[in-house]
Amino acid sequence: MRLKRLSRKSTRSLIPLVLVIGMAAAVCAAFALQNSSQHKVLFEKAKFTMETKGDLKGAIDLFEEIIRKYPNEREYAARSLYLMGTCYERLGERQAQQAQATFQRIVKDYPDQTDSVNMAKNKLVAFQKTRGATEPGEGEFRIRKIGPLEVLGGPSPDGSLISCVDWNTGDLALYVVASGTKRRVTAKGSWAVSGDWAEESSFSPDGKSIAYNWYNLKDDRYDLRTINIDGTGQKVLYGGKDVNYIWPCGWTPNGKHILAIVTNNEKLSRIALISASDGTARTIKEFKSGAPGKLSLSPDGQWIAFAYPNEVPWRTSSEKSDIYLLSVDGSREVPVVAHPADDSLLGWTPDGKSILFSSDRSGSWDAWIQPVENGDAGGDPQLIRRDFGDPKIMPMGFTRDGSFYYGIRISLDDIYILSLDPATGGPAARAEKAALRFEGSNSCPCWSPDGAYLAYTSARGQGRSEPAVLCIKSMISGEEREVHPTIKDFDTIAWFPDGKFILVRGVAEGQRSGLFRMDIATGKAEALLILDEMGGFHGPVLSRDGKRIFYDLDDWKNDTFRIMSYDLETKLKKELIRSSSQMIHYGQSPDGKWLAFKDEEDGVACLRTIPLEGGDKRTLMKLDKGGGINGLVWSPDGRYIYYSKWEEGSSKSETCSLWRIPAEGGRPEKFDLTMDAFGKLSFHPDGKKLAFTSWRIESEAWVMENFLPADKVKK
Repeated sequence: MRLKRLSRKSTRSLIPLVLVIGMAAAVCAAFALQNSSQHKVLFEKAKFTMETKGDLKGAIDLFEEIIRKYPNEREYAARSLYLMGTCYERLGERQAQQAQATFQRIVKDYPDQTDSVNMAKNKLVAFQKTRGATEPGEGEFRIRKIGPLEVLGGPSPDGSLISCVDWNTGDLALYVVASGTKRRVTAKGSWAVSGDWAEESSFSPDGKSIAYNWYNLKDDRYDLRTINIDGTGQKVLYGGKDVNYIWPCGWTPNGKHILAIVTNNEKLSRIALISASDGTARTIKEFKSGAPGKLSLSPDGQWIAFAYPNEVPWRTSSEKSDIYLLSVDGSREVPVVAHPADDSLLGWTPDGKSILFSSDRSGSWDAWIQPVENGDAGGDPQLIRRDFGDPKIMPMGFTRDGSFYYGIRISLDDIYILSLDPATGGPAARAEKAALRFEGSNSCPCWSPDGAYLAYTSARGQGRSEPAVLCIKSMISGEEREVHPTIKDFDTIAWFPDGKFILVRGVAEGQRSGLFRMDIATGKAEALLILDEMGGFHGPVLSRDGKRIFYDLDDWKNDTFRIMSYDLETKLKKELIRSSSQMIHYGQSPDGKWLAFKDEEDGVACLRTIPLEGGDKRTLMKLDKGGGINGLVWSPDGRYIYYSKWEEGSSKSETCSLWRIPAEGGRPEKFDLTMDAFGKLSFHPDGKKLAFTSWRIESEAWVMENFLPADKVKK
């Protein structure tokens, strides 16, 4: 009995204790929940302070608070460091060292945060180049920026000149390094006079002549030419109906032959030596598919180095390459750099005993030297320079003193939203950038069926095999959600009507490119149509009911181009239209009855429509010769077709303007919007906003000096 009484008494006394403990636990849990999200709130506040208020110092304090208070939130700590470094950058030169130290800290302390590390490495490479441009001292290593220059040529043997293209006219030109000026070597006239242009070029060994390819607009093919640097002695060496493209990669040491890659109309490539005197050609090697990268001829003229995919013949941005040596007589071919990593040829060193190449084998893109002896690898490669030679590097070649010239060409893509005036249909305000994170990496916007969300592709990885991210932005809250797809190299195209899936174009493991239905919740992609033929690259369209896909098929061999319809339920394919010119930039009318597209007639761009249930095409307009359409979309009310058009009558210009034309035909109307090239237009369902991708290409020429061992430089 006493035990029972004690038990009851103990139970009664425990009741308030249990309540107290329970309440305490609830309070702690609530506090923990609040604390777990506090770092996100603080992070958004810091971003707002940085991006909207423009208070960089205040933002730095807030980012530092996040890192200090929430060290276990590694993703947010790394992102905070990156934005903090960006703030230091914007504060000017005095804070440059602090910015570098901040980016270095990300690489050192947060190796698990891949996105932040990759962005930090890019910043550090840019800082390194800037430092190199100002480093003094004869004989000291430095990386020096030569100038903003579209790099399609190479340096003269002494490095005083760089062959290039003057895109104001399309002429072959010479960039004078000492003065930073450019002078034309050819004189074709303006774009209004001729739509032809020069492209790739290479100096002769004595520096007095240049070999270059020339695009003939009328015949739609290239030929090989030579000219003296003073503009005299122009000569057409090689070309013809069977030559689709030719790339001059160098000269033999005696200046008698030009080494080139030649592609025929069937897109089959070969390596050839072409006589600089009479244009006779000797084929050294033929490729059954694809083509090698830029060739490099050894200084003694005996060996050709080239890179070629080491996995499959179909070349995509994710394939990896090895480097091979081919004897000039074609009798011997050996892999000189064979590795599971991706290896890219940069060129022979001036002494002819080594090959400079870039590789991602160490986790970053670095420069390496591979010794060569009698056409074979002469030992293990030697690391020369960290963080150099990524896929954006375009090798131009060595000069006699061992300086390596190269170009950087970066495409920067951004998404904009343009508000439209209901009365005029034109811009109501300035176009605003829609994605502020990972600027320069965002493209292919498309609105959800209800207009509440904007989906787009964010290609953030700098390596060739790193997948892009699908971003979905709420237009109400501004919040962005990231989805990591199960496919790579994808572009967003359109939402399915249910708002749960998106049609994308991409590449799945072990497959060629295709069209996929992607789950926006999981990123899982279901293959809808694998494109065994060349196609689907120029604007697949999803029907309004989500039951059909319209896509292109291009048969370059027979100059036959088609737009196809694919029924997702019956799996049946149907040809809608066939043409002898390529049909791109197409879009469906809101009522689902018409398809608009761009093609050409006698070299002139045309905008046409065709009924989807069968019938003849209708021409809405023909542009001026040399003009071009860069993207089109129907307005939601079906009355107009909006399109972007290259300015100044040339696809080589860098700006576009916004136009529209009545869908039934009539006079085109130009709006007050001209900016960097833009396309991939997407109308908001209410017709009041237009989203699009704008891009620009930044090209620069650089030189890396005094980095080779002394015995690698030709004396």
